[in-house]
Amino acid sequence: MKIDYINISKRTIHLLLQPNNAWKQVLKEQQKDKDLFYSYLLPLVLVVSVLVFLISLFTHTILQSIGLSLINLISALSGTWCAYVISREYLCSKLNYYPAQALNLTVYSAAIFTIFHGIGTALDFLFIGQLFTLFSFVFIRTLYMGITQLPQLANKQKTNILVIMALSIICIPIIISQILMIVLSVSAINV
Repeated sequence: MKIDYINISKRTIHLLLQPNNAWKQVLKEQQKDKDLFYSYLLPLVLVVSVLVFLISLFTHTILQSIGLSLINLISALSGTWCAYVISREYLCSKLNYYPAQALNLTVYSAAIFTIFHGIGTALDFLFIGQLFTLFSFVFIRTLYMGITQLPQLANKQKTNILVIMALSIICIPIIISQILMIVLSVSAINV
């Protein structure tokens, strides 16, 4: 499978800088969940994990850097999947939207969060790292613009889905990464 990094970066930048225009195109796409995860999210998370590894080499050992990049990779992918399952349950079961719409909203918004949060985590307690972590919340703007593009959604429902999805995208990967850090600190990171 050939990975198109140019289109991945263009799509991500477009979602970040012009989310209204990007969502008009994105929400029309009907991809299967496995396809979007393999063709978009996995390559993006791999690049971020490599960046986490390289950046963390300045302040950590090689083993710790490998651990941090693996934790970033696993938590971003599994956290996004769990967030998608939650958003799909609300959007599809309760509001009768297509699963592809829940998938697109979750994956593309989580990608924005993953980029900035991963780099912020790698930069550790440096001021620039804290700025990156803080800037990771820009994904909420991207997510909100996507939610407003959904047809026939009442304002109360928009607020509900925004809160549900944003908390899922933020909390689940962070919880998974904290659990992995606890597990790996015993066997891999502190060695």
